[in-house]
Amino acid sequence: MDENKPSLARIRIKFPEQLWISEIFKKFPDVKLDILNFLPYDLEKSIGNAIIEIMHYRIDEIVEEIKTHPSVFEFSVIEREENKIQFNVKTKDPYLLYGVIKCGVLINFPVIVREASAVWKLISSRKRIDDLLMLFEEKKIEFSLLRIGNAPYEIEDDKYKLNLDESEVLDKAISLGFFDVPRKISLEELANELGKSKSALSVMLRKIIKKKVLFKP
Repeated sequence: MDENKPSLARIRIKFPEQLWISEIFKKFPDVKLDILNFLPYDLEKSIGNAIIEIMHYRIDEIVEEIKTHPSVFEFSVIEREENKIQFNVKTKDPYLLYGVIKCGVLINFPVIVREASAVWKLISSRKRIDDLLMLFEEKKIEFSLLRIGNAPYEIEDDKYKLNLDESEVLDKAISLGFFDVPRKISLEELANELGKSKSALSVMLRKIIKKKVLFKP
């Protein structure tokens, strides 16, 4: 493998039992679920904001299960058809998202979920992908590496590059443990360290994370 080229890894990750996705697949094992996007919503409370598409003939029952699950903070419908729904859901799940941010790995969406396991396509250097997999092992996240090789994409596009201020903020956030689980520094403490307001830092971190996580070829 050419170490100077970006690598593409496919890994299968089993969702933790406490998340709503695991519960849905227990009750509706034949459901088809795709994660179209996933980014942070509330950085202080580690709440992620996902756009999900589900296909199943018992949509109404599934929607009710999601809405009432304790891991879900907010649910709203984007599009609805007879056996298909696309919705926005806010849920607590810092492990996967914070791991890819900390290790500098891009996710190629959509993420296909079947039988409570998701196949993630990760793009970065081989070392960064290896670092992420080691982090998953440390956090006891159940995963299997399906394949790794040179990526058929270029990731040097300007849309993935941070400016100097963004780079310094991200480096500081990582070094002080903002993306660790459990977190070692709060958003307010990080803002004080950087000499920024809490609200301004929150907006900047969202922009940084969008550049460093969401891959669109």
